[in-house]
Amino acid sequence: MSVNIRFSDREAEGIIAEGTYLWDAAKRLGVRLPAECEGRGQCDTCAVVIGEGMSLLSSLTDAEREHLSPERLAVGERLACQTQIERGGDLILRLAPTTERQPTTEETARDIGREFREMPLDRKLRTLVEFEAVTAYQTIKTISEVPSRIGGVLLNLMAGRGRTLDERSRAARRPAGHRAAENKTSSDRTSE
Repeated sequence: MSVNIRFSDREAEGIIAEGTYLWDAAKRLGVRLPAECEGRGQCDTCAVVIGEGMSLLSSLTDAEREHLSPERLAVGERLACQTQIERGGDLILRLAPTTERQPTTEETARDIGREFREMPLDRKLRTLVEFEAVTAYQTIKTISEVPSRIGGVLLNLMAGRGRTLDERSRAARRPAGHRAAENKTSSDRTSE
């Protein structure tokens, strides 16, 4: 059976097959859902509010219980990436208000940009100096860690080389009879 699905806040409507996730249904209807985690159930940014047809949908997932509060679940919110359409019928939904979900990185960047533009000049300068100081500190910290990382790699290489040389030295000092027996055992193993 198929489902008649309508996004009441997007002027998008269409028929979708059972078994389709709301995330995929939205894409097919041209509705772009925000999703910080790209639809993997690791955030709440793709939340939608089910206006009609809740009984057509799959049960709540652990991801939904984790990312949506009981209050949000009570008003009919579901994560589009986690909710599958299981039965035919009519389904009406809308995107969850941005005040109830975590903002995406894009939205946060836009908000920070807007806030920065509205700051007085002296506060903008203080903020820029602060950003410069944080960036300089992180750069110096990263640069200072590089030699120790390189040193660790070099020490591991030298230790490996030392073990190899030590094994060769021990093998050379073994009595000839022991070496012949080891070589015979090695050749027996390779022939099997």
